[in-house]
Amino acid sequence: MSQPICKITDLIFTRFELIDLDKQKEFMNHFGCQLAHETDNSIFFKGSGSNPYIYVASKGDQNRCIGMAYKVDAFEDLQNLSSNLNVEIVDNDEPGGGKKVTLIDPEGLEIEIYYGMNEIEPEIKTSPKLNTGNSTERIKSNSPNAEDRVNELQRIGQASDEWQLEDDKWIYNLRTSVKRVGHTAINCKDAKDSIRWYSENLGLLVTNYIMGPDGSDHMGAFMRADTGDTPADHHILNNVQFPGEGDFAPYGHAGYEVSGSVDDLMAGHHHLKSVDKYPHEWGIGRHLLGSQMYDYWRDSYGFTHEHWTDGDFLDSSHPPEKTPFRDTIMAQYGPFAPSSFGVSVPNDQLEEVRKNPRLDQVVAMVEKGEIPMNPEENK
Repeated sequence: MSQPICKITDLIFTRFELIDLDKQKEFMNHFGCQLAHETDNSIFFKGSGSNPYIYVASKGDQNRCIGMAYKVDAFEDLQNLSSNLNVEIVDNDEPGGGKKVTLIDPEGLEIEIYYGMNEIEPEIKTSPKLNTGNSTERIKSNSPNAEDRVNELQRIGQASDEWQLEDDKWIYNLRTSVKRVGHTAINCKDAKDSIRWYSENLGLLVTNYIMGPDGSDHMGAFMRADTGDTPADHHILNNVQFPGEGDFAPYGHAGYEVSGSVDDLMAGHHHLKSVDKYPHEWGIGRHLLGSQMYDYWRDSYGFTHEHWTDGDFLDSSHPPEKTPFRDTIMAQYGPFAPSSFGVSVPNDQLEEVRKNPRLDQVVAMVEKGEIPMNPEENK
């Protein structure tokens, strides 16, 4: 394989156009992000990590995902993109500074590549100690270690005081703390072309090829950043072969890592559930590919956002694997994914979409050959 034009090292933020920014500000606060900057026409939300913001939305005439922004560690990468793809290097006029180029991927998404964006001081949140079965055995043998919690009571937030009665309704006030956006999933008309584009231009490595029932690898991939010997997340991008005909939104979802442990994820789940303003999409469970614990929610506009924690790390030596389609949907544990998963539709259409077969039922039909999944068959 020839060398890529550049090698991105991280996902910085996602960018949206929305009709009503106030509605989205409310959701992002409930979701566990912090307002970092605001203008008359744009909102910027950050996490507890070092990126100055992880979500950007601008006021517009429609609701859509504009694209994603990635980071490179060398200005030479921007120069290579500029000379090879005939794009201009410009100053970033939004918070964080630095320089950038903007590309258009095969699905029409704007892909911004940044160099030199200023980082902020991350908030350090420690994970609680967990007493497990192994801890019990050590305690019984009178040999506890530093990982064991002895004479320390496990309390999350303000414990039961986090539950407040508001208008005869119990609200769980402890929200999750989002650290960063770690990956996105995009729906592709031709996943193999998308994989090629991100590999050749941004240097992404394939972690898993998604195999169709006919044994071909046309159904998509999970791709990660090539950071050499430094381990990277299992995937920074999931390219999904979207079956069927007609127009569809390329945005599938964005995955946000929570700052702490499973407790952060669980707190976020119960806060959003008690608020009862946003549709729950899928979870709680543990993925097979990437191994993350996950919980998916829809915002006011029907875009899906994931809380996740405890994902796999891989360095560049890890070879790509060929993975059956079912492994993308069938979790290690958790509920079955609804038919709406990965589809960006307004929330008032959600009930109708969910009348379709669940995704585990789709997997069964694909494996039986009842649904064509090859893009050539869908033309």
